[in-house]
Amino acid sequence: MTEAHDAVEVIIAKRDGGDLTDSQIDWVVDAYTRGTVTDEQMSALAMAILLNGMDRREIARWT
Repeated sequence: MTEAHDAVEVIIAKRDGGDLTDSQIDWVVDAYTRGTVTDEQMSALAMAILLNGMDRREIARWT
């Protein structure tokens, strides 16, 4: 089971240039597929990732 997170907290972490933890990535993928994270929130996260990039660990976790 993944640790509980909040979509806004994850978006802000990436928007502010931080690296997402494995727990955050696992949570956002699971929450998005369950419909807990909205399309708009996922779009905001995608924009933050586009602007700030991901390190190799983050990329590996997403894939």
